[in-house]
Amino acid sequence: MILQSFLVYLPALLAGFGVAHLLWKDSRPAALLLKVFSGMGLGLGITSCLYFLRLLLLPGQDGYLLLESIFLITVVVILLLQKSNFNFISLKSFSPSWIGVVLGCAVILVGIIALYYSVVVARLAPHGDYDAQAIWNLRARFIYRSGDTWQNAFSPLINRNFHMDYPILVPVSVVGGWNILGGEVLRVPPVLSMIFLLGMAGILYSALAYLRSHSQAAIATMILLATPGLLLFSTFQTADIPLTYFFLASVSLFVLAGNADNRSLFFLSGLMAGFSAWTKNEGIPFLLLMILFAGLVFGLQRSRAHILSLLAGMSFPLMTIFLFKIFISVNNDLFTNNGLTEMIGKVLEPTRYLQILTHLATEFLHLGNWPISIIAILLLYGWIIGIRQPDNWAEKAAWIVPAAQLTMYMFVYVVTPHDLQWHMNYSMSRLLIHLFPLALFSYFLFVNTPEAALNKAK
Repeated sequence: MILQSFLVYLPALLAGFGVAHLLWKDSRPAALLLKVFSGMGLGLGITSCLYFLRLLLLPGQDGYLLLESIFLITVVVILLLQKSNFNFISLKSFSPSWIGVVLGCAVILVGIIALYYSVVVARLAPHGDYDAQAIWNLRARFIYRSGDTWQNAFSPLINRNFHMDYPILVPVSVVGGWNILGGEVLRVPPVLSMIFLLGMAGILYSALAYLRSHSQAAIATMILLATPGLLLFSTFQTADIPLTYFFLASVSLFVLAGNADNRSLFFLSGLMAGFSAWTKNEGIPFLLLMILFAGLVFGLQRSRAHILSLLAGMSFPLMTIFLFKIFISVNNDLFTNNGLTEMIGKVLEPTRYLQILTHLATEFLHLGNWPISIIAILLLYGWIIGIRQPDNWAEKAAWIVPAAQLTMYMFVYVVTPHDLQWHMNYSMSRLLIHLFPLALFSYFLFVNTPEAALNKAK
């Protein structure tokens, strides 16, 4: 059923690749890979928005496969009308070094091991972890079983600690898969998680291969896929890995857009940022950060066109979120029984900051559940291999996005209505995983490639 569950989403994945190819004409191998892996999120994100609109407008729940098919046919027709768009790949500039070939084989092996791990865990724990059972898969089951009354899945009678206000890219995608297969197939949620894990690794590899070298990309991707904490979260069947995927996709496409001054890539970056907000509430501040980031990197005068392209990309997911918030009116647990007076009191309490920073330092020490601090390993690696100067301001400032998102996360702890220690124990390691691939991407933009380090040593 794993292969069958994957095939359910194949039309959306192919359509997403087509959209990426229509908007970005580059035919280099690394660009093709980036289109394939960014197409995964584009296809699933667009289809989930369309399916949610279908649920709002029409009775019943069927039609996910029809929407996927119409989406794919539309993209293929546009490609046929623009015959030049069938120039998918050019191998003229493809000349990886021997290091790149060796490390490329190694990253494929690590990827196979990671995929095998995901399949084994999916069989051993088919329902995911507690959050999947209490929030994400439960929401999908309520929607699927409720038929025309699917909005009852967000009833205020349900415990608010189950985050009824969370956006539903993941649950409606699961429901769509179940409707195609004709039942609540247990393999659908883990397959969806595997797609986003594979997509995330692919985006990290292809973006760094495009901007630096295949060897640099392979090292970063092996670290990502060998991170125990990230692999563990990818088996939980929650929205954290899809959210992490969209964060990485948005920033990497933004950096590529800054390199080429390409408005279509800015549009794609905005679309990915929009889908992050349609995945989890944590994506909403990320949207604002991406807009501010564009202004910071390019300045007020030059950034106007780029910001407009970002906003154009964000518009469809934002419209979907707006409709969701209107028709599914549920309070956020962070603001229930947590008024302005209480928040100001917490902001002015110094001991909270000390408690948060102490816990954060501990989490950094054990980031990703590595047996040895991965931060220390990366610092040592950078010292040995050397630092390079990034090519433009988008690359130089890429680290600002994960740093700013982390600051927002920490501020939520400052004002949280929950017991502070419980809240940090429950969620901080997960929040850091959201930002880990982004941090890796930023880091490997700054360090030398293995080829450059070897040339220096000669």
